[in-house]
Amino acid sequence: MQGPGIRHGRRPSRSGAVLACALAVLAPAAPATATADVFNGRIAFSSVRTDPQTAKFDIFSMNADGSGVRRLTTNPATDRQPDWSPDGRAIAYTIAKPDSAINFEVARMAADGTGTRRLTTTATGEASSQPSWLPDGGGILFRRSGPTSRITTLWQMGLLGERPALRYEPPQTALYPSYSPDMARVAYTGIVSPTGDADRGVFTIEAADGSVRTLFDVPGAYDSAPAWSPDGRRIAFESNADVAGANPEHDMEIWVMGADGANPQQRTANAAHDEGPAWSPDGRMLAYTSGADEKHGDIAVMDADTGAPLRQLTAYPNADESPDWQAIPAPATTARCGDAVSSGRGARDVRRAGKGLTCGQARALARRWVQAGRPHRVRGYVATTRDFGGVQRVSLRHGSGANRRLVAFLYQSSH
Repeated sequence: MQGPGIRHGRRPSRSGAVLACALAVLAPAAPATATADVFNGRIAFSSVRTDPQTAKFDIFSMNADGSGVRRLTTNPATDRQPDWSPDGRAIAYTIAKPDSAINFEVARMAADGTGTRRLTTTATGEASSQPSWLPDGGGILFRRSGPTSRITTLWQMGLLGERPALRYEPPQTALYPSYSPDMARVAYTGIVSPTGDADRGVFTIEAADGSVRTLFDVPGAYDSAPAWSPDGRRIAFESNADVAGANPEHDMEIWVMGADGANPQQRTANAAHDEGPAWSPDGRMLAYTSGADEKHGDIAVMDADTGAPLRQLTAYPNADESPDWQAIPAPATTARCGDAVSSGRGARDVRRAGKGLTCGQARALARRWVQAGRPHRVRGYVATTRDFGGVQRVSLRHGSGANRRLVAFLYQSSH
């Protein structure tokens, strides 16, 4: 089944959108496909919690259970819209344009907030914003706007801001661009209102020829913020459309659809303002903002397949928003064994590989490593650790060849 208003070409039609959505609301969910060899790391987000009077945003990160919150930026101006690099080692983000009362630039920093670097220098009256890393880690896609908000183009640059170049010119005012995991398409939000910003749709651009396709566009609705699933098969987004009476409040809800716009499904159905979905690296969960309105929200996590709420991660009276989930590369293993946690500390997502090694033994070994003070060796296994900005990736290795055994996990403290 096609998604709402799908048409090919640069000026897609919007007819049939409401009917297509109505038929899709109760459609069964497609099963998630987890991405192999990756850990679900920390969640970066923007918040005004350090400067609520002037509503200046900073960027923070936290463990996936909401513990260990760290402030990453201390800029007196606004820092927003964090986006993790594919290797989990850096964050690109939007900063307020220095020495200007308006507009923005793009910057980057390491996962722990060090090594900040401004990447763009845009002409006076113009702005660069909303960065997203290329899935291959080779550069950054971003939005360039101005001198009026109706003029936008999508640009690409190197990892340190080198060689900025125009990449795409969408027919609409474009926001929130990001490449599909295979880099064949770019998803973005397009403003389709003749004036103002009351009507948005979700679109894709073919990287090969620049052709545009409408994925979801309900007339008069605010359909926005598309996010690719890690396997590239689905897109999560936000919308205030009321389809088949499923959103009578006309507030923002979280949706998921196929990467071609097929089978759109409303995941949340409540009186809250739900926005900004971000996939967990394993494709099983969505982090998002939920609150009374766009100025009051907390970060929460849901099951990506069912929309069932799993946990609320923050509890702040004003705005926590724009979550993005860190992917931490993992060694190849054969089984996932759960957590080995005690007293708020411990090993998360323990995995094992090697003949004769059980999950029970893997969890016990991980727990022993933590209890022993995280030594270089534990029970004959050599420990290798690497910090990813507040969470450590740990590998415990024993033997080689056919006798090789491996236990891998994430270590996080509760602080």
